[in-house]
Amino acid sequence: SAQLGYPTHDPHGDPIPTASGDWVAHGGQPLPALEPGTAGRIVHLEDEPEIVYAQLVAEGLHPGMNIIVIDKTDQRVRFWADGDEHVLAPLIAANISVLPVAEKAESAIEPVTGERLWALKPGEKAEVAALSRAARNVERRRLMDLGILPGVEIEAAFTSPGGDPTAYLVRDTLIALRKEQANHICIRR
Repeated sequence: SAQLGYPTHDPHGDPIPTASGDWVAHGGQPLPALEPGTAGRIVHLEDEPEIVYAQLVAEGLHPGMNIIVIDKTDQRVRFWADGDEHVLAPLIAANISVLPVAEKAESAIEPVTGERLWALKPGEKAEVAALSRAARNVERRRLMDLGILPGVEIEAAFTSPGGDPTAYLVRDTLIALRKEQANHICIRR
């Protein structure tokens, strides 16, 4: 716990009790409880049943994302989350807990600015601007362990014959990243 900075919640948003058994509730409410036009932040994704959690992950949703509910009916909940529109059945959306926020977070409706690493063609160079908030925990740590940090120069060396992964030169080391991984790395040319 000390090495992780004494986290109060796990990567899904579930509370982690302290050694004395105290814990902090995430305080969220189910996404379908929000009215259209309401802004919020995802604080928890229910990870059971597994099939529901898999669908939420496939949608690219994670705690910390800003959202705005666009439309809500008995058949669907339509919302923006960090620049992407999502449509879920209310039963699935109920597995997302959100905290309403007073003001609409611009990042919920506007796409994340900046080019992504996968856009580099072989031979092109860029500087790492940031790691996406979607790169979390082990995935984020792996990218950082590979030397992918803001300010570092990175070059697309070559792409595999199948088109994915691509080899990148980072700090005189050749590493391979799938497009899905490279999408978490924002660059400046």
